[in-house]
Amino acid sequence: MNALSCVADAPMNQNALLVAFASMDGDMVDQHFGSAQAFYLYEVTADSAELIASQRFAQEKMDGNEDKLKPKLAWLVGADVVYCGSIGGSATRQLIALGVNPIKVSGGPDVEELIEELQAQLNGTPEFWLAKILKSKKADTSDSRFDAMDDEGWDG
Repeated sequence: MNALSCVADAPMNQNALLVAFASMDGDMVDQHFGSAQAFYLYEVTADSAELIASQRFAQEKMDGNEDKLKPKLAWLVGADVVYCGSIGGSATRQLIALGVNPIKVSGGPDVEELIEELQAQLNGTPEFWLAKILKSKKADTSDSRFDAMDDEGWDG
């Protein structure tokens, strides 16, 4: 497992989702976004899931102090989805502005179960929010393909 300065430093697999989970131990989603002590990052495809990184943060109070969000937001740049036990409106808006889709789950669901639910959608009909992420990832790859052709001096 690699130490990443941010999620965007992870090796790119255009067919995979980069999914972070706010979790104390990596087994269940049991952390509020703003006071999360750790995030576990998985690369998830329709038929595989691999833990590729984790990041620990100092213990924080749930006091509305926006500064504690900055290191978490900075680390999550490049993630597609982040699951957390709860999240405030400001953090939600900031994540969405970074292109990260926050998902609030309650009852401390198992990371493994959430991954299985994602994989079931990837193998079937994804919900709207997931379909939107997949569509934007495909658009990114087609744009970069044309950029690569341009860089090579390709002139159809």
